[in-house]
Amino acid sequence: MSAHAASLVADRALLAEETRRYHHFITLALWLAVITGVEIVAIFLPLAPWVLLLGLGILSVVKFFAVVLWFMHLIYDARLLLWLFVAGLVLACATFTALVALFSFDRIDTLWFG
Repeated sequence: MSAHAASLVADRALLAEETRRYHHFITLALWLAVITGVEIVAIFLPLAPWVLLLGLGILSVVKFFAVVLWFMHLIYDARLLLWLFVAGLVLACATFTALVALFSFDRIDTLWFG
């Protein structure tokens, strides 16, 4: 096989891989749009607040990992970078939980708010 023919075969393989990745990105974008639509519809459903917040939180984490892994290309990078993002997510969730516990309504002095 000549060098030119080998180059064409490599180019075709690269094109096929890029086309596959492109279709994965489009499919993922459509799934993210569907999840966003579910989140918007869920807001208007008569659900208990804890069910709504739990469901929206889970959907947000799913969207976070989808965007981080595919659109930021971490699925192809070293696992250390993924664990850095996971650590950030855990830290953000812990901070949110601490703030909700700290500023829950039963801990607020109602004399200040008349």
